[in-house]
Amino acid sequence: MKQWSYFTLLATVALVCIAGCAQQNAPSSRADGRRTDRDLANLLGTGTRRSLSSSAPRIRHLDVFQLTVPVGAISRSREFWKRVDEQSVDVATYDLLLKNGFRVGVAPAAEWTYFRGIIEQHPAGKRQMTVTAGDAGSLELLMKKVPDGQDLWYFTDGGRLIGRTYDRSENILQVSFQAAPRKPGQVRMTLCPVVRSLRRKFQVTVLNEETEYEFVKPERMYDLNLCCDIPTDGFLVLAPSTLATWSNNLGSAFLSDGGEAERFEHVLLMVPRNAATEHVLEGLE
Repeated sequence: MKQWSYFTLLATVALVCIAGCAQQNAPSSRADGRRTDRDLANLLGTGTRRSLSSSAPRIRHLDVFQLTVPVGAISRSREFWKRVDEQSVDVATYDLLLKNGFRVGVAPAAEWTYFRGIIEQHPAGKRQMTVTAGDAGSLELLMKKVPDGQDLWYFTDGGRLIGRTYDRSENILQVSFQAAPRKPGQVRMTLCPVVRSLRRKFQVTVLNEETEYEFVKPERMYDLNLCCDIPTDGFLVLAPSTLATWSNNLGSAFLSDGGEAERFEHVLLMVPRNAATEHVLEGLE
């Protein structure tokens, strides 16, 4: 009987020691029973703690260069387009834009010296603007004013050919950008063609007097919007395709113009920058 009590006492002491050690090593909790952030970090480990603190770099600037060059100088240049990755855009969107007179792709920062050379060759036809943003931003690019009205034809994503007649109008590219979801180091950029026309409306009063009103009506061509994820060590290139030679084509309406003696085409370079890539592309200013 004494031997049994002795072993019982030893077992009790051992259980008390084990319980005390477990309580001492257990992570601290709040009084309401919920674990604190420090508790979660200790449970998840240092590797997970680093991943919780990491985040995608914020977009600081979007630099937009609009170059004006003679027709065909870029749209028909093999030397230019071999430096651009046109497969960075999904096939369906690329084909639809190409039929409507737009050619698009993404160029790497390593090719910036070549593109900067083109900018320096045509200083008179360069227009530059910079948008400062946090994680997202938008801008409006006025590509052409059409005071005498215009007739436009374009293909929809369903393959239909649609024609529109506009009065005095402006052709605009609406651009929005944001950090690409679940893709650190990439920027999601969306472009949509917009025709903003000035309409006139006549109204007759009860005194048989006629009054004229003018109002602006923007038409956004969502079928032709471009959505593309761009690495922050690269930039988006938008230019007219060879089909933009037809004057009623959208590519011609937005990205080409006529001078006194010759026609010109416009090329857009859209360069996103953040803190990590602020100095990757030189010669932006």
